[in-house]
Amino acid sequence: MVDSPPSRRGSTVSDAHENTLVFNEADTAVFRRRRSSEQRVLPTLRVVAGPDLLRFCSISPGERVVIGRDERDCELPLADPSVSRRHAAVTADDEGRLTLEDLGSTNGTSYRGEQISGPVPLTLGEQIQVGSVTLRIDLLGLDELTHLARVVDRLAQAARDPLTGVLGRRYLDDDLPRQIARFHRAHIPVTAVFLDVDHFKRINDEHGHAVGDEVLRTIARLLVMCVRDSDSVARYGGEEFVLVLPNCDRQGGLRFAERVRNRIAAYDWPAHLGLPDVHVTASLGVAEFCGRPVPEWLGDADAAMYEAKRAGRNAVRPARAG
Repeated sequence: MVDSPPSRRGSTVSDAHENTLVFNEADTAVFRRRRSSEQRVLPTLRVVAGPDLLRFCSISPGERVVIGRDERDCELPLADPSVSRRHAAVTADDEGRLTLEDLGSTNGTSYRGEQISGPVPLTLGEQIQVGSVTLRIDLLGLDELTHLARVVDRLAQAARDPLTGVLGRRYLDDDLPRQIARFHRAHIPVTAVFLDVDHFKRINDEHGHAVGDEVLRTIARLLVMCVRDSDSVARYGGEEFVLVLPNCDRQGGLRFAERVRNRIAAYDWPAHLGLPDVHVTASLGVAEFCGRPVPEWLGDADAAMYEAKRAGRNAVRPARAG
């Protein structure tokens, strides 16, 4: 079992067996022994916007978490260049009260929209701006923290799309047909959601391919955060993604797709990308598997996605009955 280096605590949460989920240097989840007296629901700092989206660190009473780019000296390391080596710190006293302080950073630390100059008390549910990275402080339980760790694990697995970390085209061509055959034999409903980023060429043309790549990486993370462990997220190609949802019928797929559409449209893209005029939306098509060959089934979802495009984009449409 891999253990994280002693110089870095990583992201932690105690479980029922007195273990702790931690991140090693590759940002994958492993377990370490931890005192049974520690809380199972903890204040947790998590990145909600910026290239470090999905990183998180929980804070126990009496602990101090340093945020910065120094991997060896920070409990919550961030790769964003706007973050100083030791940028800010959050401290929990023995009663669990939280305090935020800036550590003399170059680009400053903001709380509730104002740059701080000295220690300030933190309130759960509030956002913190560290350079151009947005974090949020929430009280999270074991299930939520474990889900976040699993999300990071899934993105780190092999045989993934190299840009986004989700499954690649090989999964759709080779593995998915075998999975669907098993589901069909067991009479398990399966629904596909085909997603295309709206006006993606315009994003590339106006802001450059680096911004376009970051949009795709972020959408992949938002999708993985939305799905269940049994679902699959794959990059079909370009700005297109396919989500495969077992134990989900057409109506369930439509509800899920609407949640995804809202999640992408409501995401704070200007803060993430540092570009005030960027707004990203997606169009989605939904098709339940009805026994047709897998390429035709995905084609039905793709056609429904184009119906959403023709309806004005930023929309969800079901496949036509047929």
